[in-house]
Amino acid sequence: MKNNLYVWVALFVVALGIFALWWINRNDTVVPVVPILQTYSSTTMGFSIEVPPDFIIDEGHTYEASPANKISGVKFTIPKNLSEGTNLSSNTYISVEKKPGAINSCSAEIYLDNSVSAGYVDVGSNRYSVAKSSGAGAGNRYDETVYATPIDGGCIAVRYFIHSTVLENYPEGTVTKFDEIAVKNMFDSIRVSLVLK
Repeated sequence: MKNNLYVWVALFVVALGIFALWWINRNDTVVPVVPILQTYSSTTMGFSIEVPPDFIIDEGHTYEASPANKISGVKFTIPKNLSEGTNLSSNTYISVEKKPGAINSCSAEIYLDNSVSAGYVDVGSNRYSVAKSSGAGAGNRYDETVYATPIDGGCIAVRYFIHSTVLENYPEGTVTKFDEIAVKNMFDSIRVSLVLK
């Protein structure tokens, strides 16, 4: 009889422990997984930036705003898994680009053709002019945003190049609309990590 009492007490203690663990953890929320970032540095361009490790890096990037306006930089293209199954194109990227010239001639508009000024943004001690441009053609949509700030010897900028296709051109149910806000938020988090050296 005494042994049965010990068994019941032990079972009660175990049950109480399980209940206590459930009670403590019942209001826990799921913490979103933050992607691990890697630091990319360019001594020739004088910057470092945090990017996801699966982004494709192109150090020979040249953007052609017009035939007479070619801009060199480093491009970070999204991995294919971010665009698969959606109308977002896999050539979507964020880049850091540099133009030589006078500091007082630096503006985001010089990085785009047919752009619209979108004001200014302060990040740390740097003020960035902002310009936007959009275009369409043959079932494609192009959305660009440039953030530019003066540096010694010219101007440095971060470009968002978001290329998507028209959803209605696909058979119904085969492709989903990409999350534009999520893509821009991801690019924002990369952009604000830019450190000028």
